[in-house]
Amino acid sequence: MSPLEARLRALRERDQAGLVPFVTAGHLGLAGTVPLLEALADAGAAAIEVGIPFSDPLADGPAIQRSTEVALSHRADVAHALESVARFRERRDTPVVLMTYANPVLAYGSERFAEKASAAGVSGVIVSDLPPEERPDVWAALAARGLDAILLIAPTTGAERRSLLARRSRGFVYCLSRTGITGDRRAFAAELEEIVAAVRRETEVPVGVGFGVSDGERAARVARIADAVIVGAALCERIEGARSRGLEAALGEANSFVGELAGAVAGARRS
Repeated sequence: MSPLEARLRALRERDQAGLVPFVTAGHLGLAGTVPLLEALADAGAAAIEVGIPFSDPLADGPAIQRSTEVALSHRADVAHALESVARFRERRDTPVVLMTYANPVLAYGSERFAEKASAAGVSGVIVSDLPPEERPDVWAALAARGLDAILLIAPTTGAERRSLLARRSRGFVYCLSRTGITGDRRAFAAELEEIVAAVRRETEVPVGVGFGVSDGERAARVARIADAVIVGAALCERIEGARSRGLEAALGEANSFVGELAGAVAGARRS
């Protein structure tokens, strides 16, 4: 069992959920990625999702797209993300998940990517645009290195497909709170609680929920039904808004916001 899954299971046994913030590697410059990850860990993150900058982030809305554009302007890439995680994991034991698209993995080389990710201390990988039936070499490379393959389930995913994805996921199953792109603050899907319950019937692996978690109230609501509460666009917005004031200001904003959400998650009463 990976450190990621072990941590989320331990929280679940205590009837708690964990906050999993998302940031883009290189958003605060090449020298800012490790301090940013440390700021999130110190604020109470149960795990951290690190996005690998990519020029065509099709699942992401304006906030994460902007963070990616800035990161690419700093020349952040797969190697930078992996090196940053390795340095972070030398100092903190907070589990790390890499979020990427298929193209950067294939361009880097799937075997090389899996080897370097494992050596860096990565726990899990999300390849958001790669179905589990496609490119079996990629999934095999991740599995061979003990990396959790975290698969996504949307409200529109049919029951049979949902069952397959739930049973194949490791680390946690990533349930989307609604359709659309990241950063959209529409209401969660009305059937979200039913979807999470259906996933739980298929697997013992922890369940995470993301998309649309923008404040403490929404974070607490998700924490009542899921094991991991994932926040990305709202955090990237905060970081981008503070970035012009310097690295320390951006780190302080990230730490404060994640601390607020972590507190809401920790204080949520399970239904």
